[in-house]
Amino acid sequence: MNFVNKGSLLAVFVNEIRMNVLKNNPYRLLGVYTNSPTKERLANHNRMKAFLKVGKSVSFSLDLPQYLQPINRTDALVADADAKLALPKDQMFYALFWFIKTIPLDDIAFNHLIAGERSKAEEIWQKKETLSSLQNRIVCALMCDDYKQALSCAETLYANMEYVNQFVSAVIGTGGNVDVTDLPFTFLDALCEEIDVQKILPHIENSIWKKHISGKAINPLIDTIQNAIAIVKRSRGKGSQARLEAGEVLMKDTKVTLQQLMSLQPKTDLQYQMIADKLGLEILQCGIDYYNESDDADAAHKAMKLQKYALMIVVGQMAKDRCKENVDILQKIIDNLPPSEVYSEDRAIHEELRKYCLLPDKICHAVTLLNNTRLHLQAIKRKLGTTNDYYLKISTRIVGNALSNVIAEVNEAQSIFNGDKDDSILFSGYLPLLKTALREAWKATMIMDGFDMEADYKAKRYNENRSTLKRLCEQLGVSTSIDTPRTSTPRINLNEPTSTARPYPTTTNSTFESRKQGPTSSISSGGGCVLGLVLSGLGLVIGGAIGGVGGAVFGALVGFGIWGKISD
Repeated sequence: MNFVNKGSLLAVFVNEIRMNVLKNNPYRLLGVYTNSPTKERLANHNRMKAFLKVGKSVSFSLDLPQYLQPINRTDALVADADAKLALPKDQMFYALFWFIKTIPLDDIAFNHLIAGERSKAEEIWQKKETLSSLQNRIVCALMCDDYKQALSCAETLYANMEYVNQFVSAVIGTGGNVDVTDLPFTFLDALCEEIDVQKILPHIENSIWKKHISGKAINPLIDTIQNAIAIVKRSRGKGSQARLEAGEVLMKDTKVTLQQLMSLQPKTDLQYQMIADKLGLEILQCGIDYYNESDDADAAHKAMKLQKYALMIVVGQMAKDRCKENVDILQKIIDNLPPSEVYSEDRAIHEELRKYCLLPDKICHAVTLLNNTRLHLQAIKRKLGTTNDYYLKISTRIVGNALSNVIAEVNEAQSIFNGDKDDSILFSGYLPLLKTALREAWKATMIMDGFDMEADYKAKRYNENRSTLKRLCEQLGVSTSIDTPRTSTPRINLNEPTSTARPYPTTTNSTFESRKQGPTSSISSGGGCVLGLVLSGLGLVIGGAIGGVGGAVFGALVGFGIWGKISD
């Protein structure tokens, strides 16, 4: 290898040196060992002053420019070096990071080191364990960023109190007031100030040292996470996309930091639990806010990524319960999402259902619902097919909600008889109203006949109630001449929905809640029984008026046959 290449490699190596306590160590600036006599330090100082006075540079064998950056000495720099070594405590501190020479073997090793043969110097020091061999190996290792070697030697040195006492005596003599038990922690603290703790911690075997370093590492990690959370909180109220991006950034930027913290602290540690829960709940809230405000077709899937990660990292039971609740609700939403190709139609239908649920339980509103959703259902049918589960489910939902209004208005029509059912005047005034209600109910039923339904619902609910309604109409002379279910529905003017609100459950505050955007296909049998009992009384009155005791019995059966409103 030629000289140029050596110089290039040396430059790269030197530039990698990061420890300022080595490069600018006052012992190095003064050109002495940590235990050099005072007169040698003074001699070097006077030499530097003389050279600097006439503008000449000065160097010493311990400058070691092949390992550390060259020194550009100035009067101020030299004076500062002297000042840093004025007190025994400071002398001892800087001695922790510089060379010492106590035995003849050290002379041989330093000759190699100064000549650029570091490996040969280390071989000599490795042959015999002494205070100086350990300390000099520490400094050599730190010059090369070999933290494993440096810490191994340091643990050996500071575990031997004889070595420690020798070290102190060699540097400051016996009269110095230095707490020898604190030296290893002074050494560790100085390392942590200049080197990433995560690069140090894996190489520490001493449990007391490890605990000390862990404490140094934990606070910066927690601060990093805290700061990241604070930044993300600023995105609140700035729209769905801002919250989604903030949650994703928070999750990405804190993953490694949280893993590092986990390696330093068990999950049972209260400090870890608090920061993990705080982080997880903020990510959770980002997902909630995004989903609640977004119209994206895949909003639920995007939010779920945040929700699942939040559930994974939280530790406390309350935080886990909260995340689990939201994940479960969102999963139900995802399970019930429409096929992507009919998302717009599904959204329009649910908007109609939302408006429908805000209106009184009148047959006219049921007809409006049927008319306004028909074209959307036809579009879904064309895209997915007549037998598609989703198509049948949403179509059944429309019919179920329309039928609920039909039942409600017919029920309301008999309320006048809550008093004296034998009052013939009341009866005669009521009968036209009831017949009108039945007539409108039958017209609505004719429209519902043109809607496809799930087989079980149609057989057990719809057809049964349709038959009951027909018999009731026939008993009161209401025409049901158009009886055959239509395969096609007459042309209808459709009022297109204008809202783009997503028709799925959403969240408020911190928890996903099943907001009623529109009734589902689940059936409340209890409501039907209550309504059936009411209509049973109506059936008795109507039946008795028509056919005596037999009519009364039939009327009671008719009443029980009509069931209540479908609800969430």
